[in-house]
Amino acid sequence: MKKLILIAVFAVFSASTAISASLTPSIGISYNNAGYAGEGTERNFDESGVHRTTTQEYGAFAEQYGSIFVELGIGDIFAVGIDYVPADISSPKNASREGSTLEKMDPGSSTVQAEFTDLTTAYLKVNIPVLGGTYLKAGFAQVDVVINESMVSGNTYKDVNTEGYMAGLGYNHELANGLSIRAEATVNQFDDVQSDNGVTTASESNGGQNKVQVESMWGARGTISLVKSF
Repeated sequence: MKKLILIAVFAVFSASTAISASLTPSIGISYNNAGYAGEGTERNFDESGVHRTTTQEYGAFAEQYGSIFVELGIGDIFAVGIDYVPADISSPKNASREGSTLEKMDPGSSTVQAEFTDLTTAYLKVNIPVLGGTYLKAGFAQVDVVINESMVSGNTYKDVNTEGYMAGLGYNHELANGLSIRAEATVNQFDDVQSDNGVTTASESNGGQNKVQVESMWGARGTISLVKSF
């Protein structure tokens, strides 16, 4: 999907040979203060494949990161662009005790932490001239979810990816020499994701299968950008 987004944006930029007089390319760098949340469900199965326990948790975290974007203005009203976050967005680490056995009262703890990488958003920006530099923004985002775990059993969770929609409101203040400053607030919704620990047939050496599903994922993002238009 990410390749399709890049191809679509490249095609729009290539159209400048036909309507170059009405197109305005821009590049920008942004500082983002964001928060993300979701509900996770873990289902644990024993060695015979019977579902034994279910754990549900709602989690939220905040993160600050930079991003870059390229944009093409079409006339005075519309612009299309693509925004990319080069840094990983890291969730807090979750740790849990694995219980005890007759031989060992504390076998240790398992930890799981997720990193959201290559967050990429293709968007449409619509200026509202009657409100000065105010604009609306809507788009489609995709992100890879890398699951970092340290499991007592030695099993690992599979990495996944998710996608969803973005919408927001912003204000653009023009400076001199094609420079401008933007401030905007956006919200994201992401599709549910599911992963497991790779166990298909259980044994005493690897334990039972664990399945994790994260749903109702959303995020809010406040952004300050410095933009250069050509």
